[in-house]
Amino acid sequence: MRRSVRGLGIAGALLAALALLPHSASASPRMVSLAFNSQLNNPQQIGADTFSQKLKASFGKRFLVDQRVGNALGSENTIMAGVQSGAVDMAVISGGVVSATVPELSVFDIPFLFRDQAHAKAVMQGPIGGQIGAKFADKGLVLLALGKQGFRNLTNSKRPIRTPDDIKGLKIRVIPNETYKMAFQALGAEVIPMEFPLVYAALKDGRLDGQENPVPTIASSRFEEVQKYLSLTGHFFAPIAFVANRAMFEQLDPADQEALRAAAKAGAETTWEAQLDPPKLQELRAGGMEIIEKVDRQPFVDAVKRLDPEFEKRFGKELIAAIRSTP
Repeated sequence: MRRSVRGLGIAGALLAALALLPHSASASPRMVSLAFNSQLNNPQQIGADTFSQKLKASFGKRFLVDQRVGNALGSENTIMAGVQSGAVDMAVISGGVVSATVPELSVFDIPFLFRDQAHAKAVMQGPIGGQIGAKFADKGLVLLALGKQGFRNLTNSKRPIRTPDDIKGLKIRVIPNETYKMAFQALGAEVIPMEFPLVYAALKDGRLDGQENPVPTIASSRFEEVQKYLSLTGHFFAPIAFVANRAMFEQLDPADQEALRAAAKAGAETTWEAQLDPPKLQELRAGGMEIIEKVDRQPFVDAVKRLDPEFEKRFGKELIAAIRSTP
């Protein structure tokens, strides 16, 4: 009898110990939600699709992906809040939106910071990107990867933009992001922060004169219907962030955490490789938009240079110098 009781006690202890072990690959698949808000054939959609496909193909026994697209969950700011709260497990979101929650990421929003796409990728996938990624934890987030949304350009309904003087007095929509606001105020615009789903109607009825976005977003949003001019100013380089809720992520065993990171990196790489601007520019021209391709960027660089002391105060002079000097 004593042996039987003792055996039951050992069995119970073993079951309790097993319950504390991480889930194995043979456990039931875990359902994870993945959200983004963008038009189709934009970097967020391309990256999210690859992210989801990679998880299903390589880790299908561990994850089931519930992908939510477009406006199903609201604006990007709403999705960002959902990831923080845990209502959404993971999301692919514009860097300029994420940096309102993780201010350190906004160093990448500094106007004319990056020489070209290769420079941006080297910084974001290198030690500096890792250093900034560590700041996400305090916000209840995990940065899985950084991808490319692209250089942002300026549209308006009033006149071609070739110099900073052409911007003065125009009502320009920007992401609700302090760095974006500062830059366009320095260029002389009347800056109007606004959630993206409201922008088309505001351009159409004249509450806005213009807005700024990457070329694929401008085309997929049909802005040629309400905007006459597109100037390829390339004033900001916009990343997209693949983010996860920290509590959800930390509940996973190390193998599953690595699976999510690997899938997100694959999704991010797809965005870096995508060449979306040329065909989208053709679409915009066909729709009647006048495209000003030859824009001398130096006067724009000079116009925002007075913001350098403020950026150095916010982000650190050494960090900005390190970004600029990255080969």
